[in-house]
Amino acid sequence: MTILKKLDYEDIDFEESASQQFATVLFDRSEDQEETQITIIKDGKINQFTGDNEYNPSSRRHASCVYVKEEGEDGKTIKICTIQHKGFTLIEVHSVSNVEINYLFKNT
Repeated sequence: MTILKKLDYEDIDFEESASQQFATVLFDRSEDQEETQITIIKDGKINQFTGDNEYNPSSRRHASCVYVKEEGEDGKTIKICTIQHKGFTLIEVHSVSNVEINYLFKNT
């Protein structure tokens, strides 16, 4: 395995040395549909539901995101995403709000 590009965490103000990956989320959406099938893999369990597309980083199609939280009471959460958009595959890092965490993980 070869690293193609290493992320500089200072660019996103994230403490990688004190963080935990806690969930993987798949957004499975047909092109331009308003709703998406959301699959959450967390704590060895799988939860699926149909939800709105608000937290899908792809405005038109599919995406997969790994959610990572800094340790500590006020730790930030980011999601590292692979996104399908108009025939392109993109990799992006997004900040995550508490509203998003509550929506996605309320039943996990």
